[in-house]
Amino acid sequence: MKKFLALLALGIGVGAGGAHAQKVADLGMAGLDPKSGGAPKQVVIFFHGYTQRGMAMKPLADTLAKRLPDAAFIFNDGPLSVNDGKSWYVLRGEDTENTKGAVKKLAVDTVTKVSEGLKVPHDKIVVVGFSQGGGVAFDAGSCSTPDVKAVVSLAGILANGDCTKEAAGKPADVLIVYNDGDPTVKPERIAAFQEQLTKDGYASKLETFAGTTHWPAPEGLIRAQNFIVEQLGGK
Repeated sequence: MKKFLALLALGIGVGAGGAHAQKVADLGMAGLDPKSGGAPKQVVIFFHGYTQRGMAMKPLADTLAKRLPDAAFIFNDGPLSVNDGKSWYVLRGEDTENTKGAVKKLAVDTVTKVSEGLKVPHDKIVVVGFSQGGGVAFDAGSCSTPDVKAVVSLAGILANGDCTKEAAGKPADVLIVYNDGDPTVKPERIAAFQEQLTKDGYASKLETFAGTTHWPAPEGLIRAQNFIVEQLGGK
């Protein structure tokens, strides 16, 4: 009987430990749980581009998962429908409902919910955004308290950019990856992004690669991946 009770207690303990690790789906979000099968130790949150959906960022998550096996990845859809895809805020035309303000709150709430739900501190979270999502990613990282570990903008355009960093906090590291022949986002928009970062107390590093597409060239993606892995202590 004593042996049976001991085994029963062990079984309950293992069950409780297994139930402790929440999954991405438990948060009501789209994404990937850690490749290792264990509880997440890091998180990468993606914000897709205009008219895309979150799944557009999955290939990048799949690649990173090979180097960050203990990381969870989040790639939700934006809240607004545009054509066959989604948008984070009204990009063209008058924003009568202040969707830019709403998306800043959504971005910060996403970081908070992920951090609390998956029990991963902000200094183990990196946010990544492409195009329209680049500015939303910066809102997510800089308007959170404290900042996340780092922000990666893939040809990102400014969304709000008005979360001034308090002197007492450590600003997130910001990497901007951009193609020199980008047909969609012109250099002056990247410059405006960097100017706002400086105004808000953030130092950014712009790395430009040869390419004529809006999506980063292969070399740019590799640089972004290496940066993310370095920030999160992967291989």
